[in-house]
Amino acid sequence: MPATLSTTEAARTLGVAPRTVRRYATAGKLPAERGANGEFLFNPDDVLAAHQSGLCRTSGEEQAAPGPVAAAATPEWLLVHEAAALLRMSERVVREQAALGVIPGRRYGGHWRIHRSAVEAPPAR
Repeated sequence: MPATLSTTEAARTLGVAPRTVRRYATAGKLPAERGANGEFLFNPDDVLAAHQSGLCRTSGEEQAAPGPVAAAATPEWLLVHEAAALLRMSERVVREQAALGVIPGRRYGGHWRIHRSAVEAPPAR
């Protein structure tokens, strides 16, 4: 094994993007040194230990959380087409209603997200 690994090599070993490796190094989750031109250099043993500890698990490797997870399974914010299907409206009408404030919604990155409370019926008394 080489004396140090580059960000790209560490990312390949961990199975994540180089950007993720840089973020972990900056946050101190993955020990690293800075090279002469400012790049991160990683000790192969540290990268291997991080991989074995599960620091960089992918979604397919994640272990199930103990206890009920029903709340996490239903998103709080819906996409426009999801809200439109539940409300039986066109997507255009849902976007217009959200823009007017009739339906609780927010814009994220130029796309509307509709709050689940707008489409769910209130609980029966």
